[in-house]
Amino acid sequence: MNELFTMDEFMMMGLVLFSSFWIFLFNYRQDNKDKYAGNKWLIVLDLCINMGMSTTGYLLISIVFTNVPQLAEFKAYRYPIGYLFGLTSNVSIPIVLKWFQAQITKKLNEAGKK
Repeated sequence: MNELFTMDEFMMMGLVLFSSFWIFLFNYRQDNKDKYAGNKWLIVLDLCINMGMSTTGYLLISIVFTNVPQLAEFKAYRYPIGYLFGLTSNVSIPIVLKWFQAQITKKLNEAGKK
């Protein structure tokens, strides 16, 4: 757990936040001008959610690489994989959660039939 509070981790989280901010601005400008219709609080809320998911994605990879012994030999890949997963987590985390929800629903339905 102490590995999360090192200067390297804070710098990487800052880089992920910085990058996700610019990606959000690009996506907002290109795709979602009409969706927000001038509601600035929705834009700020969506920005906070996107940046939070990006940071969460990076932290997830960092925690896994730090605590799974089988990944010790690949520890050098923690930063680039965490960075990329952090930036794509706006898409990947909801997909994983939807898959997980479908698996739980399937198991509950099977248990209900027995």
